[in-house]
Amino acid sequence: MTTLDIDLTDVAHGGSAVGRAEDGRVVFARFGLPGERVRVQVTGQRSTLIRGDVVEVLSNPSEHRVDLVWPEAGPLGVGGADLGHVAFDYQAEWKSHVLATTLGRIGGRDLQEHFAEQGLSPRVAALPGDAETSGWATRTRIEFVVGEDGRPAMYRDSSHELMGVASFPLAVEEIGELDLFGGWRSWWKPGERVKALAPSGSDPALFVGGDVWWAPGMRADEVVREDVVVGGELYAYQVHAGGFWQVHRAAAASLIELVMRGAKVQPGDRVVELYSGAGLLTQPLAVATGEAGAVYAMEATREAVDDARANLRDLPWARTRAARIDAHALEGVNGDVVVADPPRAGLGTELAAMLGEAKVGRIVLVSCDPASMARDVAVMRGCGRKATFFEAVDIFPNTHHFECVTVVE
Repeated sequence: MTTLDIDLTDVAHGGSAVGRAEDGRVVFARFGLPGERVRVQVTGQRSTLIRGDVVEVLSNPSEHRVDLVWPEAGPLGVGGADLGHVAFDYQAEWKSHVLATTLGRIGGRDLQEHFAEQGLSPRVAALPGDAETSGWATRTRIEFVVGEDGRPAMYRDSSHELMGVASFPLAVEEIGELDLFGGWRSWWKPGERVKALAPSGSDPALFVGGDVWWAPGMRADEVVREDVVVGGELYAYQVHAGGFWQVHRAAAASLIELVMRGAKVQPGDRVVELYSGAGLLTQPLAVATGEAGAVYAMEATREAVDDARANLRDLPWARTRAARIDAHALEGVNGDVVVADPPRAGLGTELAAMLGEAKVGRIVLVSCDPASMARDVAVMRGCGRKATFFEAVDIFPNTHHFECVTVVE
């Protein structure tokens, strides 16, 4: 494979350091750090750019470089830890720089200046306690494929090639109780997709082919329990084992705290929630409105809606329904507060404009991608609204991802 030697000068959204090849093309190099001269093995290229992995630091190794705890997820390996070579404290700096530059690149100078005028800082903060493990051992859910030898495997980054893995350093210790590298070989088949999970309110389990197991030969319930405590308040949830839940052990509590602080929901308020999932945010929103208020939640995945209904059974003024979140669903939307937690692609310009122009007092946008966040907020800003609250938290340490909560009024 082709290699090239370059100097790295910056970082980019997506987890790569940036340099230039001799022909002038931009090079996006995973596992590099600014200031280093490196050798990059090319993994893909187009007429305007080159992508690759740093396979050797030739000179000027960064003071922020650390040994990668998970070798299989290093250069030319499986995906999942593209910032694993970066010192934990510097990961927040890396992500904050990406956030600030993305605001300007996607949202434009107007959005950058607006944030500054509003006193909103594009800074990414680590979650409490993560520094103790440098961000490892924080995930309560991991996924893999069973290899031909019956052991866990993952796909090599940006490919369909399976690669065996010997450990999962991102996983919380409780997942180790499942003995993933031990006695399961006779119970699963090569090629099967496996999800290992360690819920906060029930025992660790495996989700394989629609079935849930505590241990080889021991079936478990199809739903698990998640208990989340925020400000002394306990929120209890049931979630299908194969369904979506925030993977970081502290993410659920962190997002509830940020959303509720930004939403400022008052008793009697009318709240509309989009992309509500299993009701992680719906439940605290309903508690805040009280029975004098109302919460109307929409979610496209029917299984998640079933979970949400179970999680809201003691809050009858909160209703959830299965619905595709599109322009038709948003026609005539109104209320005191709208909370939206869309997938990585964000709301999109059409839905962002509809919300920006709707008779809604406050819009709380939860975003797992800074580019889609900047685009959506810029669109709502163009509708005459202003951003009044912004926080970004690193709920995906050792990867390039992070979460943003923005309030637009």
